[in-house]
Amino acid sequence: SRSLYSAPKLENQDYYLANGIPPLMTKETFKLAWVDYQQYLAKELTKRTQDTRFSSMTPFKIVVATALHADQAALFNFASLTHNNHFFFDSLVKTTEPLPAVFNAIEESFTNIEELKAHMSGIAEAMCGNGFVWLLQSPKKKLYVSATYNAGTPYGVEHAQDFDFNSPFSRSRLSNVAQRQRNLLDREDAIEGKPMPLLCINVWQHMYLNDYGFGGKAGYFQNWWNSIDWLKVEARL
Repeated sequence: SRSLYSAPKLENQDYYLANGIPPLMTKETFKLAWVDYQQYLAKELTKRTQDTRFSSMTPFKIVVATALHADQAALFNFASLTHNNHFFFDSLVKTTEPLPAVFNAIEESFTNIEELKAHMSGIAEAMCGNGFVWLLQSPKKKLYVSATYNAGTPYGVEHAQDFDFNSPFSRSRLSNVAQRQRNLLDREDAIEGKPMPLLCINVWQHMYLNDYGFGGKAGYFQNWWNSIDWLKVEARL
């Protein structure tokens, strides 16, 4: 038997539907960006996996299994966005301070937490399009920041879309990207060795345009930073 995909109910979803997620987003934006959009993604996943070997896989497993296959690009995109959008909303709560383990890990990889905040904010504001900005932990426990464009995934460079080729880049950077892709060609099903996302901000336009308008990403980022569930971040560390 196969399972039908559905949008999971968030812990505080009823409150969010009535009040939004103050100060981050209004109830109208929450309904559009979570309820309506996540239901749409789940419906597309159900339709596209019907009677296939992917039908019993989680969205994460589908991402890993399809990332290297051009003929599965549409399925990859829907699975990746399903996972990424849920990861973002599942990490939101009324603000709490970073816990000691997270704070120490951030200070070991960045000068201080303000540097991390400025770094993520700068990348988010510079993205002229849709995507996510991630705080990731490498297999060697180093924290770093990376962006994925559109439906890109943080779990593997084979389909990460973590580099905007419309921006200036060096030949050595391009060579490194190509080499990383070649190194992963025989590791399609490998989970070990992939980065661990700790946190992300969703910068798809429907997340902030209605509430903040064009040019309002800085305010959106600030309110997101004050709405992070640091308990979830620590659990992923």
